[in-house]
Amino acid sequence: MDFRLKKWIRQEYGIMAYFWLYSRVGVKGKEYLVQLCDEKTIFMQKAIYYVTKLVAARGIVELTDRNLNFQVSALDLSFGIKNISIDVCALSDVRIVGGNMHPAVIVTVVDKEYEFVLPKASELYDHLKALLNNQVKAFSLDNVPAILCDCGEKVNMAYIYCPWCGKKR
Repeated sequence: MDFRLKKWIRQEYGIMAYFWLYSRVGVKGKEYLVQLCDEKTIFMQKAIYYVTKLVAARGIVELTDRNLNFQVSALDLSFGIKNISIDVCALSDVRIVGGNMHPAVIVTVVDKEYEFVLPKASELYDHLKALLNNQVKAFSLDNVPAILCDCGEKVNMAYIYCPWCGKKR
């Protein structure tokens, strides 16, 4: 891949898009088959992820508008520690602990906690808290009234076509 293209992708889309792209680029003749994602990088910094209290991994934490990604360094990958990608909609709690020197951001997803230690932990915390407060809540079809279709089945008003017979209501 051309060096200028790599540099442009890293600057424009962030390091995770670069690694994703670099692992999926194929050459067809002399043309590059480039696939880009449209996620916007909000925050990125070197960090330490604590797998357990005794095991930690170094890498890069990246917050996009959809995911919180942690790209593990090559050395820690050789020990079997996997990269992490957490969907922002799955976050249940975010908190910051520790002092001024080494604050940690603890992200809770249902029953698992992820602990990241980084210098700008308060900035990451602020971004995550804003995303957590502005989440779009799941849309429920339970409160929408249903009508009776020609086939005899009840069809929710949210549907344009009947799921059983396929007719337009």
